[in-house]
Amino acid sequence: AEEGEDAVLEPKGTLPYMAWELFHEPPLPATAEVLAAVDVCALGRVINEAATGWVPWDGALVYAAVTGGDLPAGLFDDEQDFIPRSMDDKQLRDVLGLLVERCCATDWNERVTAHEAASGLRYLVALLATLPGARPAPPSWQLLPDRP
Repeated sequence: AEEGEDAVLEPKGTLPYMAWELFHEPPLPATAEVLAAVDVCALGRVINEAATGWVPWDGALVYAAVTGGDLPAGLFDDEQDFIPRSMDDKQLRDVLGLLVERCCATDWNERVTAHEAASGLRYLVALLATLPGARPAPPSWQLLPDRP
Protein backbone atom coordinates (compact mmCIF):
# COMPACT_ATOMS: atom_id res chain seq x y z
CA ALA A 1 0.00 0.00 0.00
CA GLU A 2 1.13 3.50 -0.70
CA GLU A 3 1.31 5.95 2.17
CA GLY A 4 -0.79 9.04 1.79
CA GLU A 5 -3.60 11.14 3.17
CA ASP A 6 -6.42 9.00 1.72
CA ALA A 7 -4.52 5.73 1.22
CA VAL A 8 -5.82 2.60 2.92
CA LEU A 9 -4.27 -0.82 3.46
CA GLU A 10 -4.89 -3.29 0.67
CA PRO A 11 -4.49 -7.05 1.06
CA LYS A 12 -1.50 -7.51 -1.25
CA GLY A 13 1.43 -9.80 -0.67
CA THR A 14 2.24 -13.45 -0.06
CA LEU A 15 -0.52 -14.80 2.18
CA PRO A 16 1.57 -16.66 4.80
CA TYR A 17 3.59 -13.50 5.50
CA MET A 18 0.75 -10.97 5.52
CA ALA A 19 -0.27 -9.09 8.66
CA TRP A 20 -3.73 -9.55 10.14
CA GLU A 21 -4.73 -5.93 9.62
CA LEU A 22 -4.40 -6.23 5.84
CA PHE A 23 -7.77 -8.01 5.93
CA HIS A 24 -9.48 -5.54 8.26
CA GLU A 25 -12.93 -4.27 7.21
CA PRO A 26 -13.17 -1.36 6.82
CA PRO A 27 -9.54 -1.00 5.66
CA LEU A 28 -7.15 0.81 7.98
CA PRO A 29 -5.40 4.00 6.84
CA ALA A 30 -1.99 3.36 5.30
CA THR A 31 0.00 5.52 7.71
CA ALA A 32 3.75 5.14 8.20
CA GLU A 33 3.13 3.52 11.60
CA VAL A 34 0.69 0.92 10.25
CA LEU A 35 2.91 0.13 7.24
CA ALA A 36 5.92 -0.36 9.54
CA ALA A 37 3.86 -2.71 11.75
CA VAL A 38 2.85 -4.72 8.65
CA ASP A 39 6.53 -5.15 7.76
CA VAL A 40 7.47 -6.18 11.32
CA CYS A 41 4.76 -8.84 11.25
CA ALA A 42 6.21 -10.27 8.03
CA LEU A 43 9.68 -10.16 9.59
CA GLY A 44 8.44 -12.16 12.58
CA ARG A 45 7.10 -14.85 10.28
CA VAL A 46 10.38 -14.96 8.31
CA ILE A 47 12.37 -15.28 11.56
CA ASN A 48 10.14 -18.16 12.64
CA GLU A 49 10.44 -19.84 9.25
CA ALA A 50 14.24 -19.50 9.28
CA ALA A 51 14.44 -21.04 12.76
CA THR A 52 11.81 -23.78 12.47
CA GLY A 53 11.16 -24.40 8.78
CA TRP A 54 7.54 -23.22 8.75
CA VAL A 55 5.49 -20.03 8.87
CA PRO A 56 3.22 -19.67 11.92
CA TRP A 57 -0.53 -19.10 11.69
CA ASP A 58 -0.81 -19.47 7.91
CA GLY A 59 -4.20 -21.19 8.33
CA ALA A 60 -5.40 -18.31 10.53
CA LEU A 61 -4.44 -15.90 7.76
CA VAL A 62 -6.64 -17.73 5.27
CA TYR A 63 -9.45 -17.53 7.84
CA ALA A 64 -8.85 -13.77 8.26
CA ALA A 65 -8.84 -13.24 4.49
CA VAL A 66 -12.19 -15.00 4.12
CA THR A 67 -13.88 -13.36 7.13
CA GLY A 68 -12.79 -9.77 6.53
CA GLY A 69 -10.19 -9.62 9.28
CA ASP A 70 -11.70 -11.82 11.99
CA LEU A 71 -9.27 -14.20 13.65
CA PRO A 72 -10.05 -17.70 14.90
CA ALA A 73 -11.02 -17.80 18.57
CA GLY A 74 -8.18 -18.86 20.87
CA LEU A 75 -5.40 -18.10 18.39
CA PHE A 76 -2.87 -17.37 21.13
CA ASP A 77 -4.40 -19.55 23.87
CA ASP A 78 -1.63 -22.15 23.75
CA GLU A 79 1.39 -20.03 24.56
CA GLN A 80 4.03 -20.34 21.85
CA ASP A 81 2.45 -23.42 20.29
CA PHE A 82 4.02 -22.33 17.00
CA ILE A 83 7.53 -23.22 18.24
CA PRO A 84 8.25 -26.94 17.84
CA ARG A 85 8.68 -28.76 21.13
CA SER A 86 11.48 -30.71 19.44
CA MET A 87 13.69 -27.60 19.65
CA ASP A 88 16.12 -28.82 22.31
CA ASP A 89 17.02 -25.63 24.12
CA LYS A 90 14.15 -24.25 26.26
CA GLN A 91 15.69 -20.78 26.52
CA LEU A 92 16.06 -20.65 22.73
CA ARG A 93 12.43 -21.75 22.31
CA ASP A 94 11.27 -19.11 24.78
CA VAL A 95 13.28 -16.25 23.22
CA LEU A 96 12.26 -17.21 19.68
CA GLY A 97 8.63 -17.58 20.76
CA LEU A 98 8.54 -14.21 22.48
CA LEU A 99 10.23 -12.45 19.56
CA VAL A 100 7.85 -13.92 16.99
CA GLU A 101 4.81 -13.33 19.20
CA ARG A 102 5.77 -9.66 19.74
CA CYS A 103 6.47 -9.16 16.00
CA CYS A 104 3.14 -10.74 15.03
CA ALA A 105 0.84 -9.39 17.75
CA THR A 106 -2.75 -9.31 16.50
CA ASP A 107 -3.03 -5.61 17.37
CA TRP A 108 -0.54 -3.68 15.23
CA ASN A 109 -0.19 -1.08 18.03
CA GLU A 110 1.26 -3.76 20.31
CA ARG A 111 4.02 -4.92 17.95
CA VAL A 112 7.66 -4.20 18.54
CA THR A 113 9.36 -1.66 16.28
CA ALA A 114 11.82 -2.74 13.61
CA HIS A 115 14.72 -1.68 15.85
CA GLU A 116 13.30 -3.64 18.79
CA ALA A 117 12.90 -6.67 16.52
CA ALA A 118 16.53 -6.27 15.36
CA SER A 119 17.65 -6.09 18.99
CA GLY A 120 15.70 -9.27 19.77
CA LEU A 121 17.21 -10.96 16.74
CA ARG A 122 20.73 -9.97 17.88
CA TYR A 123 19.98 -11.51 21.27
CA LEU A 124 18.71 -14.67 19.57
CA VAL A 125 21.87 -14.91 17.43
CA ALA A 126 24.04 -14.44 20.54
CA LEU A 127 22.07 -17.18 22.29
CA LEU A 128 22.52 -19.50 19.31
CA ALA A 129 26.28 -18.94 19.50
CA THR A 130 26.30 -20.39 23.04
CA LEU A 131 24.74 -23.71 22.04
CA PRO A 132 26.99 -26.78 21.86
CA GLY A 133 28.51 -27.17 18.40
CA ALA A 134 27.58 -23.64 17.33
CA ARG A 135 29.93 -21.75 15.07
CA PRO A 136 30.26 -18.04 15.81
CA ALA A 137 29.11 -15.57 13.18
CA PRO A 138 31.91 -13.86 11.23
CA PRO A 139 33.04 -10.61 12.92
CA SER A 140 31.91 -8.57 9.91
CA TRP A 141 28.33 -9.84 10.26
CA GLN A 142 26.17 -7.33 12.07
CA LEU A 143 22.56 -6.29 12.29
CA LEU A 144 21.39 -2.75 12.74
CA PRO A 145 23.16 -1.12 15.69
CA ASP A 146 21.07 -0.25 18.73
CA ARG A 147 19.78 3.28 18.82
CA PRO A 148 21.18 5.41 21.66
